Parts: sequence; structure tokens; C-alpha cells
Amino acid sequence: MKLLVFEFFSGGGFVQGEISGLIGEAYAMLRCAVEDFRKAGLEVYTTLDHRIAQFDPPLRANRVEVVYSSDLSFFREMVGAVDAAFLIAPETDNILYSLASEAVKAGANLLGPLPSAIELTTDKSKLLGIAKKLGLKVPKHRLAKINGSTASVEKIAGSIGYPVVFKVLDGAGSEGMSLVSNYEEVPKAIEKIRKVSGNETFLLEEYVEGVDASVSLVSNGERAFPLSLNFQSMNIMSPDKESKYEGGYVPLKHRLKETAFEATKNLVENIEGLQGYVGVDLILSPDDVTILEVNPRLTTSYLGLRRVLKQNIADMIYKAITSRALPSKIDIGGCAYFKKVDLPSSSEMDLNKFKKVANREGVAAPPLLVKGKSHFILVAHSKNKELAKVKMEKMKKEIIKDLKS
Repeated sequence: MKLLVFEFFSGGGFVQGEISGLIGEAYAMLRCAVEDFRKAGLEVYTTLDHRIAQFDPPLRANRVEVVYSSDLSFFREMVGAVDAAFLIAPETDNILYSLASEAVKAGANLLGPLPSAIELTTDKSKLLGIAKKLGLKVPKHRLAKINGSTASVEKIAGSIGYPVVFKVLDGAGSEGMSLVSNYEEVPKAIEKIRKVSGNETFLLEEYVEGVDASVSLVSNGERAFPLSLNFQSMNIMSPDKESKYEGGYVPLKHRLKETAFEATKNLVENIEGLQGYVGVDLILSPDDVTILEVNPRLTTSYLGLRRVLKQNIADMIYKAITSRALPSKIDIGGCAYFKKVDLPSSSEMDLNKFKKVANREGVAAPPLLVKGKSHFILVAHSKNKELAKVKMEKMKKEIIKDLKS
């Protein structure tokens, strides 16, 4: 089977604009997905932004098409030449939905959620409504008009109760997100949302205390199988600062693991067309699991999960969709940390240093330049959480030392 693995940020979606600050996570997922689908026996095609391709980063696809134009004609051409497509893209501005629709129109088999499921889960408010109807716990939330009066937004925030989380309705990652502690911070939070959102409304959500986590699942469109509970390092900031997702580790040991598995399995199985790999973000409070959102695509936790899981996740995805088969059990060994590491400002990247870092063990994404800064993605695997964390710090120090030398 010929498979197109298309990742939007590194694969040419912004080829004539500014490279996204999410490029590290994006390229890492592309690289690892390509490798895993090849191991599963598929002939893998992919695309790469010419600005990244010039460094010849590790990418072991059967065919790599270098992209110079952002009109997406290259995507239509490639998806029409393959049997199936695996898409990694943000839900923002219906990007993932549009790509999935194009793939279906071209006759390619989607190794991921169908457009209808993407459309539904993209709207965080609708998703929370479905979860609530299923009897799952969700945060108190309301929609507000992005161009409405500040007073009306303050009233909504007050009815929920401070602190309140302001979110883009279809945002990916932590883009535009703020933790608003009082009414005085509302104007800045609204402006932060306006800069990144094209929607008429945005989401105000109760801040729930607890552990930031996610569950990774594989689904055949009818039944879902939870693979792991993952820790997420989330730093939700006030409106005048940038909120960040900084990585995490897999697996997360928590007494509410089975409760989280049951809740997310129930949710995914009740969304028609939600197949393939799915990530569900949640909060683990002392006594309950609170559902936050569903990601109908590969998530960063995959970088750690593929290291601890003895089975091939790509093979699971392929079998779940093509033969409706789900694993009966899985085997997890050890713990894997994954982290985004920022480097000091730089105006250029030395090719020799780049290649030296790119091919080091544990480097999922080599240093890629964005706005005069660069970062790389590390994954450290060891037999337990403590040793994995020590290994991560050691790898980080060695790489930074190499880049400075």
C-alpha cells in the first residue's frame, strides 16, 4: 500500500510564510510516523518544506517531495497518487478538516478520523456538550463573542468564577490561551484571542485544579482501546504572557488511570467516524476525571509512547482502520520523557552542527530556526521515571555544549 504521511507545518503548509513555532513537535511527529509506518510494511510518501529540506534532516520515507509553493496543489497531486493518507495538522481554521475532505474526495483511504468527526471535535464547546450528555465531568464553560463588549465577557467570566481559562474555540496547542484571575485582565485576554482566532466566538472555561494529563487511544470507528495515560507539562499564563506546552512523560501512574480510560473510551466510541489515533486531554483531580478536549490526530505524547510501547502504533492504526482489528493487550516497558528545548538566539544554523545533533540518539527533531531562535525535541527512555529524567537532562546538556563549541 502506498501511504502519504502529510504533516502540515513541516510539510509545506506555511512554505511562503513564517515557519511556525510548533515546527519542532511537528517535524518530530512526521519523522517518527514515517519510520513507524515503514516498519509496518507500507510504502511511505511525504513532503517537506524546502527551508527544512536544505539541511537534509533524517526522514526515511520512500519518497520525499520538497515543497516550494503553499497553494496545496502539491498535496492534491500526491494524495491522488496513493492508496491511503495519514494526516497531522492543526484543527485551527478547519485546516485538518479541509485536508481530510480533499483526501476523501481523491479516493484515498484515511488512516485517521473522518471529516465529520474532525468537524465535531474541532469545536471545543460542542465536544464538551457531548461529553456532558454522556455523564462525563466537564468544566463549567460558556461561549463569548470575540467582538462583543468587554462588559459582557466580564459578566460571563464572573458567572463561571475566577480564575477562568480563555481559549480559542478551534485552537491547537496553547495558542491564544490565558488564565484570567480577575476582571481587570479580561481586555488583554480578549485581545490575545483576537490575534490568533478567525472565529466569531471563543470559549471561557472553569479552571480545574489537578494534574494535566491525556489518554492516547486507537479506534476502529466503533470501539476504542486506551493505550496509555500521559503526563502533560502545561504552563497556562496570564494574558500578558505566552502559555506553553513543554512536553511530558509516558506512562503516568495515577490511581484514576482506569477511570480515565473508561471515560475517554466512552467518549471516543460515541463520536461517529473518530477512528485511528486519538488523544483526549483531561485533568486528574483528587477524586474525578474532567474532560477538556479531543485531538483527532497524532499528539506529541506519541513521541514518548512509541518508545515505551513494545508494539508498533502505526501498525495498530493501520489494522484498526483496514480490518477493524484492535489490540487485546499491550506491553509497556519503562518511561519516556519528551521535551522541547529552546536554544539561545541565532541568525544562522551551522550545517555540520545541525547534522551532528540531528543524528544523535534521542533527538526526535533537530534544531530548526524560527524568528531568530531555534529549538529541538528530545525523547529520553529508561526503566523508570527518575532515570529517564536524569537521562533527559544529561542529553540536553551534552547537545547544548556541542552546539556552543
